[in-house]
Amino acid sequence: MKKFCFVLLLCLSFSLTAQKNYNMQGMEMILQPLMETMYSANSSNERFAANEKFISELEDALDMEKSFSYPFSGLNKINILTSKDKQFRVFTWAVCDDEGYWENYGYIQSRNNSTGDYEVYRLFDKSEEIISPEEQKLNDSTWFGAIYYDLIETKFDKRTYYVLLGFDANDIYTKRRVIEPVYFRNGSGRPVFGQNVFYKEKERQRYIFEYSTDASFTLHYGEQYYDIVTTQKAKSTVFHKVQPFETVPNETKKEKMIFFDELEPATSGMEGLSQYYIPSGEVVGLYFEGGKWKKLKYNVLPRNKAEKNDDYTPDDSKRRTLFPEKK
Repeated sequence: MKKFCFVLLLCLSFSLTAQKNYNMQGMEMILQPLMETMYSANSSNERFAANEKFISELEDALDMEKSFSYPFSGLNKINILTSKDKQFRVFTWAVCDDEGYWENYGYIQSRNNSTGDYEVYRLFDKSEEIISPEEQKLNDSTWFGAIYYDLIETKFDKRTYYVLLGFDANDIYTKRRVIEPVYFRNGSGRPVFGQNVFYKEKERQRYIFEYSTDASFTLHYGEQYYDIVTTQKAKSTVFHKVQPFETVPNETKKEKMIFFDELEPATSGMEGLSQYYIPSGEVVGLYFEGGKWKKLKYNVLPRNKAEKNDDYTPDDSKRRTLFPEKK
């Protein structure tokens, strides 16, 4: 009898697990055609109507028990990033209107460390309403919208720091990239976007780069080489006066860093007009040390090519799907 009861309970357990997986698969089957319509429909009315249905169905799916472990691998036009420590995962995507303006959408599913449960937060893009956005702490209701394509985790003093790298197709004039630190409030899983983790930049909460739609801008994380330079004064001789100080590279090192192009106006007189900003040819790096991201300027040697293409230069179609390839 005991053996029979054990077998029965085992069968019921397998049945419940299979039922949960079936339910999640069923939700994904509902989401997939909506996702396709969001990008392929001929009118913005159809695309945004499909998007609203997608949002409603995705939220229902994320509210289901054990949904955090479900991969949603069929949603290949939605970017899904998960932290290695399983603290959170973030879903982001964008929809384009008929004028070529993109709107960003997202969800964060994050663990409440007090209860151990995962909470779901919809992200509301308020990027056009935020004054001095590089200096503001934001949250799920006041999000600087972007499609996140990389999640960086670093540790210092038994604490984990998270940084997201994101892309915003924005409009027909400019594109944006963002370096977005994120952490979670004590006693809940609610996200806070922006954090003072940039060395000697007390007011900075994030980096935002806005540039011409015709430009190709790099923002990646990985191992890169850089020069260690020293400043020295040239020696004087009987025939030559002492020369000014000069910098001399004397060593090349390799470090994991966030590296990005320095931006400048394409022509003089265009300062402050983002639609005319392009890479200057210089590369800047940020490396993590002592709980802060420290800057390496002008000495970064970008020899390592990116493993994937996430520079989403729009083509002639205003409705081109702008999202990075999955890792």
